[in-house]
Amino acid sequence: MPAGFDLVVDYSAANRVCKIQVPALMPTNEQVANAAVMKQRMYDFLTDLVPAAMRGKELRQIMETRGVISLLSIEYEHVTVHQLLYTNQAKNTITVTFNDCETPPLR
Repeated sequence: MPAGFDLVVDYSAANRVCKIQVPALMPTNEQVANAAVMKQRMYDFLTDLVPAAMRGKELRQIMETRGVISLLSIEYEHVTVHQLLYTNQAKNTITVTFNDCETPPLR
Protein backbone atom coordinates (compact mmCIF):
# COMPACT_ATOMS: atom_id res chain seq x y z
CA MET A 1 0.00 0.00 0.00
CA PRO A 2 1.55 3.36 -0.99
CA ALA A 3 2.23 5.96 1.67
CA GLY A 4 -0.41 8.65 2.05
CA PHE A 5 -3.37 6.30 1.60
CA ASP A 6 -6.36 7.39 3.70
CA LEU A 7 -8.94 4.78 4.66
CA VAL A 8 -11.70 6.09 6.93
CA VAL A 9 -14.01 3.54 8.57
CA ASP A 10 -17.14 4.34 10.60
CA TYR A 11 -18.32 1.66 13.02
CA SER A 12 -21.68 1.09 14.71
CA ALA A 13 -22.08 0.77 18.48
CA ALA A 14 -21.87 -3.02 17.97
CA ASN A 15 -18.48 -2.65 16.20
CA ARG A 16 -19.92 -3.42 12.75
CA VAL A 17 -18.55 -1.52 9.76
CA CYS A 18 -21.13 1.03 8.61
CA LYS A 19 -19.14 3.08 6.13
CA ILE A 20 -15.76 3.01 4.37
CA GLN A 21 -14.33 6.08 2.64
CA VAL A 22 -11.27 6.09 0.36
CA PRO A 23 -9.80 8.48 -2.20
CA ALA A 24 -11.13 7.92 -5.75
CA LEU A 25 -7.59 7.37 -7.04
CA MET A 26 -5.09 4.94 -5.51
CA PRO A 27 -2.01 6.92 -4.44
CA THR A 28 1.13 6.00 -6.34
CA ASN A 29 4.88 6.31 -5.92
CA GLU A 30 5.46 6.09 -9.67
CA GLN A 31 7.19 8.99 -11.46
CA VAL A 32 4.35 9.39 -13.99
CA ALA A 33 0.84 9.10 -12.56
CA ASN A 34 -1.91 7.76 -14.81
CA ALA A 35 -5.40 8.64 -13.47
CA ALA A 36 -7.12 5.75 -15.29
CA VAL A 37 -4.67 3.21 -13.81
CA MET A 38 -4.94 4.77 -10.33
CA LYS A 39 -8.75 4.65 -10.52
CA GLN A 40 -8.71 0.98 -11.59
CA ARG A 41 -6.32 0.11 -8.75
CA MET A 42 -8.71 1.71 -6.24
CA TYR A 43 -11.67 -0.24 -7.66
CA ASP A 44 -9.58 -3.45 -7.50
CA PHE A 45 -8.76 -2.68 -3.85
CA LEU A 46 -12.44 -2.10 -3.06
CA THR A 47 -13.39 -5.33 -4.84
CA ASP A 48 -10.97 -7.20 -2.56
CA LEU A 49 -12.22 -5.32 0.53
CA VAL A 50 -15.96 -5.65 -0.28
CA PRO A 51 -16.30 -8.56 -2.75
CA ALA A 52 -19.33 -9.13 -5.02
CA ALA A 53 -20.76 -11.78 -2.66
CA MET A 54 -20.83 -9.19 0.14
CA ARG A 55 -22.29 -6.46 -2.09
CA GLY A 56 -25.09 -8.56 -3.56
CA LYS A 57 -26.86 -8.01 -6.85
CA GLU A 58 -26.56 -4.58 -8.48
CA LEU A 59 -29.96 -2.86 -8.34
CA ARG A 60 -29.42 0.54 -10.00
CA GLN A 61 -27.00 3.32 -10.86
CA ILE A 62 -27.74 7.03 -10.49
CA MET A 63 -25.63 9.97 -11.73
CA GLU A 64 -26.27 13.49 -10.44
CA THR A 65 -24.43 16.61 -11.55
CA ARG A 66 -24.61 20.00 -9.83
CA GLY A 67 -22.17 22.53 -11.20
CA VAL A 68 -18.61 21.39 -10.59
CA ILE A 69 -19.67 18.45 -8.39
CA SER A 70 -21.16 15.14 -9.52
CA LEU A 71 -22.20 12.02 -7.64
CA LEU A 72 -22.30 8.50 -9.03
CA SER A 73 -24.26 6.07 -6.84
CA ILE A 74 -24.37 2.33 -7.42
CA GLU A 75 -26.91 0.56 -5.24
CA TYR A 76 -26.46 -3.13 -4.48
CA GLU A 77 -28.57 -5.42 -2.29
CA HIS A 78 -26.32 -4.96 0.76
CA VAL A 79 -24.21 -1.85 0.11
CA THR A 80 -24.31 1.44 -1.75
CA VAL A 81 -21.19 2.86 -3.41
CA HIS A 82 -21.04 6.64 -3.83
CA GLN A 83 -18.32 8.31 -5.88
CA LEU A 84 -18.13 12.07 -5.28
CA LEU A 85 -16.40 13.86 -8.15
CA TYR A 86 -15.10 17.43 -8.07
CA THR A 87 -13.40 19.20 -10.94
CA ASN A 88 -10.30 19.17 -8.68
CA GLN A 89 -9.59 15.41 -8.65
CA ALA A 90 -7.61 15.62 -5.40
CA LYS A 91 -10.91 15.87 -3.44
CA ASN A 92 -12.65 12.94 -5.16
CA THR A 93 -13.75 10.15 -2.81
CA ILE A 94 -15.51 6.79 -2.89
CA THR A 95 -17.76 5.84 0.01
CA VAL A 96 -19.14 2.34 0.60
CA THR A 97 -22.17 2.35 2.94
CA PHE A 98 -23.49 -0.91 4.39
CA ASN A 99 -27.30 -1.00 4.29
CA ASP A 100 -27.78 -3.22 7.37
CA CYS A 101 -25.75 -1.09 9.76
CA GLU A 102 -27.86 -0.37 12.79
CA THR A 103 -28.02 3.23 13.94
CA PRO A 104 -28.38 4.16 17.61
CA PRO A 105 -31.75 5.66 18.62
CA LEU A 106 -31.97 9.41 19.21
CA ARG A 107 -32.30 10.38 22.85
